[in-house]
Amino acid sequence: MTEPRSGGGQFDPNRPSWAGMAPMNHVQQQGSGLSETYWRAEQAALERRHGQRWGLPAAALVLGVNLVGFLLLGLVVTSEASVPFVVGIMIPSLLAAGLAVAISMSRGNGPVVDFGLPRSTAEFVGHVRSGLAWGGAALVGGLLLALIVLSSVDMDGQVPLGDATTMATTWKVVLVVWLWIGAPICEETMFRGMLWGALEKRSRPMPMAWLGNRWVVLVITAVLFAIWHREWWRFVVLLWGGFAIGIARMRTGSIVASTTAHSVNNTLPALAILLA
Repeated sequence: MTEPRSGGGQFDPNRPSWAGMAPMNHVQQQGSGLSETYWRAEQAALERRHGQRWGLPAAALVLGVNLVGFLLLGLVVTSEASVPFVVGIMIPSLLAAGLAVAISMSRGNGPVVDFGLPRSTAEFVGHVRSGLAWGGAALVGGLLLALIVLSSVDMDGQVPLGDATTMATTWKVVLVVWLWIGAPICEETMFRGMLWGALEKRSRPMPMAWLGNRWVVLVITAVLFAIWHREWWRFVVLLWGGFAIGIARMRTGSIVASTTAHSVNNTLPALAILLA
């Protein structure tokens, strides 16, 4: 693997481990066929490392808060068709996402830099466009995979959030808005914001610098994203969605793109609950 080096050829420990890998380096940038958006994402990754004083422990703390919250929810709420359930599924994610933002503000560059938030209307439009494209890929591929899985797995009448269709219309709408907008924002802040940023930070001469390779980051975040939902019959579907959503994040360097893709991916489940 090529050592990450500065423009003068000197070893630069602040560059991500993948920055010197073909075709990541600037020497091979020209004529590589990769988009301008891709290279802006690469540059943003280099810039945010300078002031980022948080890493894997912070990401583990954020995910831990989310996990503990959901475990406690399972102990106190038994019905998906209840108001406590709707409120309960929001609280752990809101707390975890809020903690991620607080860590970024106190120990990093702030959410705009650390999570790649757009700084102009044109940049925002570009991130949303990429998110729509990869969200569509996640949705179509996930639907096909779900049909294959359902044809070979006996669900025994168990459908995720199936009981939620019987709750009052007002709370059903609240749940749908959460699934379509709120959950994608919070989960992307946790997974493609904190966890992605913590892994991306790993570079030589840090231990386990290979974790900073963009493709390793993509795989780890996609696998954990799928595991986190604890719906094993849907693991392959969630894994595919995690990869597609992650590619939107990787290509743009922004959780706006991955949040958009995540929202598109959640459209059918949200509509199924709303129209049931």
